[in-house]
Amino acid sequence: MKFNESRTQAMEPDKRRTGGVIGLRATRDGTVHALAPQTRRWVLGSGESCDIVLEDPYVSSLHCILERQPSGGLVVRDRESRNGTRVDGNQIEGAELRVGSYLTLGRTTLVAVAAPGSDRSRAISLLRGHDPVFRATVDHALRGAQTDCNVLIVGETGTGKDMIARIVHEASRRSAGRFVAVNCGAIPRELIGSELFGHERGAFTGAHADRDGYFVEAHGGTLFLDELGELPVELQPHLLRVLESRLVRRVGGTLDRPIDVRIIAATNRIDGLGTEASRLRLDLYHRIATVVLALPPLRERMGDIHELVESMLEELAPECGRKRVAEEAWHALAAYHWPGNVRELRHAVSRAVALGGEELGPFDFFPELRLGRRIPGAVSDGLVPFEAMMRGAMEQALVTHGTIRAAASHLGMAKSTFADRARAWGLAMPPRRRRLLAGR
Repeated sequence: MKFNESRTQAMEPDKRRTGGVIGLRATRDGTVHALAPQTRRWVLGSGESCDIVLEDPYVSSLHCILERQPSGGLVVRDRESRNGTRVDGNQIEGAELRVGSYLTLGRTTLVAVAAPGSDRSRAISLLRGHDPVFRATVDHALRGAQTDCNVLIVGETGTGKDMIARIVHEASRRSAGRFVAVNCGAIPRELIGSELFGHERGAFTGAHADRDGYFVEAHGGTLFLDELGELPVELQPHLLRVLESRLVRRVGGTLDRPIDVRIIAATNRIDGLGTEASRLRLDLYHRIATVVLALPPLRERMGDIHELVESMLEELAPECGRKRVAEEAWHALAAYHWPGNVRELRHAVSRAVALGGEELGPFDFFPELRLGRRIPGAVSDGLVPFEAMMRGAMEQALVTHGTIRAAASHLGMAKSTFADRARAWGLAMPPRRRRLLAGR
């Protein structure tokens, strides 16, 4: 096929992101379609004979073809589909599909993901959870990564703002550059200017040598300013000047140095953000908040707790052995408010695995229960949160594994119990899975 240059995505080497594509993740429900490294060709469409079948009335029966090149890269070619094929929003006849690219067929959008073990995909591979609001934030992060816009991530402490920042960096064309993370709240007030912008020898007591600051260290890459709301108000104009001029001057210096840095900032100080009442100056806020990503607290995505806990247990298994969670413990986990969010959950799981037996009960996660105390921050009735958590876990297991038997086995539930709860909570099998099973 001869490519039409006006309709084909440009493929300059300096625009390519690193890492090999090994799967396509649907933005709508999180389903991942694996692309085995040894396979050379996949047909995508709505027809049952396709390698990847998409249930979308706007997708043609044979919509497009993916081909793996000898170099390991992927090329997507449209097959004269009714509604066209788009990569990163551009209609194409043929284009390279890179890590983080968006492949749109009809009304279905798929994100190209890399191998979990690769350096450039580490953050995205560690991500857990399928809550719709949470996943929408991740998808917005991947979209924002395709530009050089500054990004502001807002969310409570422990929600994973640092991981989202790494995802943006790793999915951007700056991924080959450095990712420099700075906790603005951990730098002594008198050293913030020196740490960010660098200093000249003799600029102040203790400055025994010239030093580049974090801005220069991140040149060509990404600077992540965590807890930006902790930055003293009197120092914020200096940061604003650097962002506007793209020039940095060392403390005690007289020369400006050009920098090429993408800024990702994060704050847990949400009250009044974007107003005069905020600790973050309005002019600095508007300079940084080109793309705003809001992470929901864990208490608002309780359906993800089962997946989060199981992944944490899996991580700790090589050191402490495989543990299972008793149903009473799941009730306790679902009833808790989790003010420390995922970070607090990780601490609770680590403590339970270290001190508990093969089956982990409520006492292992919440030691205060042994003293006869009520779990602080727990809701009065844990039944509804527990049902929300289990329903989310069961729904995801059905989508991933396709049958009640396989989904129940994955969650460690009896098949009959799973089926009864699925029927009571209105869970349905994925349509294509139902047809496949009916045809057996």
